[in-house]
Amino acid sequence: MVCVEPACAQAWFLLQSVAHQDRIQYHFGEFGNYSLLVKTLSTSTKTVSCDLVINEGPINSYLPILFAFLVYTGTLTILIVGRLLMKIHAVRNWVYKKLNPRETDRLINSELGSPNTADSISSDLNPHLWSTASRQRLRSLDAFRGLSLIIMVFVNYGGGRYWFFKHESWNGLTVADLVFPWFVFIMGTSISLSLSSMLRWGSSKQKVLGKILWRSFLLILLGIIVVNPNYCLGPLSWDNLRIPGVLQRLGFTYLVVAALELLFTRAGAESGTLETLCPALQDILPYWPQWIFILMLEAIWLCLTFLLPVPGCPRGYLGPGGIGDFGNYPNCTGGAAGYIDRLLLGEKHIYQHPSSSVSSFWLAVCSHRSALNIAVRKSLGMVHVGGWKGRLVAQVSCKNCFLSKVIYQTTMPYDPEGILGTINTIFVAFLGLQAGKIILFYKDQHKQIMSRFAIWSIVMGIVSATLTKCSKEDGFIPINKNLWSLSYVTTTSCFAFILLLLMYYLVDVKRLWSGAPFFYPGMNSILVYIGHEVFENYFPFKWKMQDSQSHAEHLTQNLTATTLWVIISYVLYRRRIFWKI
Repeated sequence: MVCVEPACAQAWFLLQSVAHQDRIQYHFGEFGNYSLLVKTLSTSTKTVSCDLVINEGPINSYLPILFAFLVYTGTLTILIVGRLLMKIHAVRNWVYKKLNPRETDRLINSELGSPNTADSISSDLNPHLWSTASRQRLRSLDAFRGLSLIIMVFVNYGGGRYWFFKHESWNGLTVADLVFPWFVFIMGTSISLSLSSMLRWGSSKQKVLGKILWRSFLLILLGIIVVNPNYCLGPLSWDNLRIPGVLQRLGFTYLVVAALELLFTRAGAESGTLETLCPALQDILPYWPQWIFILMLEAIWLCLTFLLPVPGCPRGYLGPGGIGDFGNYPNCTGGAAGYIDRLLLGEKHIYQHPSSSVSSFWLAVCSHRSALNIAVRKSLGMVHVGGWKGRLVAQVSCKNCFLSKVIYQTTMPYDPEGILGTINTIFVAFLGLQAGKIILFYKDQHKQIMSRFAIWSIVMGIVSATLTKCSKEDGFIPINKNLWSLSYVTTTSCFAFILLLLMYYLVDVKRLWSGAPFFYPGMNSILVYIGHEVFENYFPFKWKMQDSQSHAEHLTQNLTATTLWVIISYVLYRRRIFWKI
């Protein structure tokens, strides 16, 4: 039995002889049963022929996705048709008479925006003032945040057990790897808008700094105490308590970026009253100290990553350790990043099972000299099998486990939310902060805002292409979510600028889309995130399945749980309940 990688729908079987190599490329499907027949054509030239026989046909594992798409599309169509019918005066009056809706119904159908002024609006204001203040907000920012959050919830619940909704085992990028940086990015954008609003309304910098410190403390505390993977051992299981985490990283990143913005903000910069040498860079030049600080942080990351001596490991090692890299560096998981975490935090206080140590499914391999039988038991995958004088050898790499088997057989704990990666998380938030500055500097100048989003996206894309050489494994700095590598940051930020541009255009410029349903969880992001973590294993978010190997059952369960959180956030929105810290 060997483990295989569900990362792609192709498998390459390499059968080697002393002087000749034959290669077969074939698309394997789930639950298929295959035999590879190898025949020696000539002993003198050592040439062979390979034939692949399908013993049992595979199933189409993507049909559940298609069905789910049709269900959600049909639901959306019904809602759109209903909305259009509500524009008809007679129909609207009839519905209002039957349902007697509240004032909030009118507000939900109006154009509301992002929470850059939410902190200054209390729930006891009258509806007129509440509605007037809300119209000043950018709805696309909440929709962006909500989209990132909902994908994150879906991925954390299992993503239907599809490989592209799982984190990459090491180098590479999937849908699951995009959402956390996007959430950090839009947090940075909100920092720019909210701090600008508070200072504009007369709050002192000391008071704002107090709010920043308090919110950062609460985020870190919630991450350590509430979202605690060891809570089953007791609420204060300190012996094996994981110190790093998602909320902890968000809290520290928020503290650094918000304090940096508060410290170097300049009166009159956003209004354009300050003179700059280059008007085209008026959203950058007034904040040059911030850029120097960020560049210094990146220099520190590069020096520590590539120059720090790690015992038993080559300098600049970025691999997974274990049996990766031919097993030459078994205890070097994460290189300098892993070493720093284990040294400063202790092995018991970091994540014990990184995505590099788990796999998803099994293949049964039976070899009898010239025949190889393969039974694909779960998911699509890739396996390399080489033959040398009749001896078959399997080389495998896998990603996020379905049956919790080892990929790289790493023995060293490694935390993807560790100390060194936090530096690049700050960089992502700072890029989001820059997006917020663009919105402030070019208020209501839609073409200017969108063109700058596009330029930033292109710049980040060029940097990513340079760092990776447009390759998964052969670049200077590969894209790696576990390490939060520099190329990972620039790549996800490139996509973030593109997505924000599209949502800003559709929601706030053309108003072709209200941002629903993502807008609602975006307004209660902390509550939804903590709630989905705490109640993950409780009904109705999870239940016992009849067939744990079925994509359809997993997808149904994960989509149901995710949809429930959207509904919960919608109900909270109607009741004007927003949990803010």
